[in-house]
Amino acid sequence: MKKIFFLLLLFPLLMFGNMAKPWMEGSQHSILFGGDASVKKESIVIRIVKDSLNHHYANYSIRYQIYSPQKQTLPLLFVAIDLSEKQDIKVNNRVATIQPLDFEKKAYPFIKKNANETSITFDGKQEFYINENDLIYFSADLEKGDNIIEVQYDGKMEYNTMGFVTNYKLEYSLSPSKYWKSFGPIDVTLILNNQTEFKESNLGNEKESGNILKWTISPQNRENIEITVSEKISFISKVLVAIDPFGISAIALVVMFLVHIKLMKKNPKILVLILGIILVPILFYAIFLLSYSLIDFSLEKSSTKHGYVFLYVVTYPVLLLFYGIIMWLIHKRIKTKQLTENTEK
Repeated sequence: MKKIFFLLLLFPLLMFGNMAKPWMEGSQHSILFGGDASVKKESIVIRIVKDSLNHHYANYSIRYQIYSPQKQTLPLLFVAIDLSEKQDIKVNNRVATIQPLDFEKKAYPFIKKNANETSITFDGKQEFYINENDLIYFSADLEKGDNIIEVQYDGKMEYNTMGFVTNYKLEYSLSPSKYWKSFGPIDVTLILNNQTEFKESNLGNEKESGNILKWTISPQNRENIEITVSEKISFISKVLVAIDPFGISAIALVVMFLVHIKLMKKNPKILVLILGIILVPILFYAIFLLSYSLIDFSLEKSSTKHGYVFLYVVTYPVLLLFYGIIMWLIHKRIKTKQLTENTEK
């Protein structure tokens, strides 16, 4: 009997089809590429904000405390792929001007350009090819001693386009920290809105207070910051999503399988066998498909995308044959057992 249960649960796993790209990419960005100065501390405040299309993006407020050994003008650069058009940069409370790149008149640290491509390097060996319009370059007039550079911008987060719950992932490169004389600790603060909840990060244990999570990290032992948040859903929805439609329909299949056996034991006529063989696979697929609507209803969503769900239904003849053979063998065994019991009486 255990083998039969296993086969019944294994069969639907063979029904899954391929699908298109199941996620949307997010922004790519980094800390500042530095120079002849030291970053004593960096503070990153990330606010999760909901847009008009019901997707979430990240608002970054970044503050660098920089020590300069002398008064100097320091060229600075950071990667800003697919960020919002508005970036606010201040150096010691003065607005910094973003400078357009002019490779014909000037050479830039960390940036290489040939006839067809522009690239930057994180470690002096590997090159990262990029559109030069995705680089933000400016000059910082630093005083001798401590200086403050503040950067604010909005960035997109990577998110899945398939599945019941949307997860959002943000990444922030720390590799350029090696280009400074030294780089101190980084304080990371994540401020969630009421529609999202924290899922995971690569930053270690967090300090949590309500919707605010905090970390303090060292850039020397990691290449980037990765944080994933998800839509906030109810406990019932979490249970249903965890079971998922396959789990719900698999549970129903086992229940129907046991009920069918019980009915055949009570009435071993061939009609009970045939009706069960026809109805159980149909009900399995009906429950499987209706489970999507049930979970969407619990999430208060009209519909969600799940790839080629309709392809599952075309396997009905196979499941019908598979289930029919199993039930025919069980029916045969029941008949034999009952015949033996009647003979002994």
